[in-house]
Amino acid sequence: MEHLAKKLTDYIFEKGIITEESHEIYQYGFQCFLELSVSTICSIIIALFLHMIPECLFFFLLFIPMRSFGGGLHMKTYFACFIGSCLILFSTLLAVKYVTIPVFAAFGLYIFTAILILIIGPVDHPNREVDAQDNLTFIKRTHFTILISFLLALFFIFTKNTRYMFLQAIVFTFIFITSLIGRLIYKQP
Repeated sequence: MEHLAKKLTDYIFEKGIITEESHEIYQYGFQCFLELSVSTICSIIIALFLHMIPECLFFFLLFIPMRSFGGGLHMKTYFACFIGSCLILFSTLLAVKYVTIPVFAAFGLYIFTAILILIIGPVDHPNREVDAQDNLTFIKRTHFTILISFLLALFFIFTKNTRYMFLQAIVFTFIFITSLIGRLIYKQP
């Protein structure tokens, strides 16, 4: 992606659209756009293949804010992150499609992993400096996301929606695992 972003940036630089001073900014923007586009398209393909568009959207409704605010393990390359993310999405959707567990068992797993996520707290990546104020903001946003997910869990129990309760439990399990691995790798207290 970096190579393609550089080519695009060089092209618009040669055309006189951008200045040399803004070259790095545009290259970074192109790279982010390309990586996000490829990831989104692949996620849509996975969801279409499994006939699980609503479940995929719900997955990202929980997964994106929890990973954004809670941190955790980050891969060294975009490709590794892309493969890992696709595997997590695919395995989650497959489990939800083909495995059924009682709604209260899924709720118990969700509560257990949510509590562990709260105990671990945000996991900072060494390449992203976070001060005390940023960390407090991430904690508040993680708590808010967990509160919303808890209300959704109660709704799923009330409506006996085993599928989405199980989906939520799996998402939180993956969030916990990546947070724990990140905490261990980055050697945070």
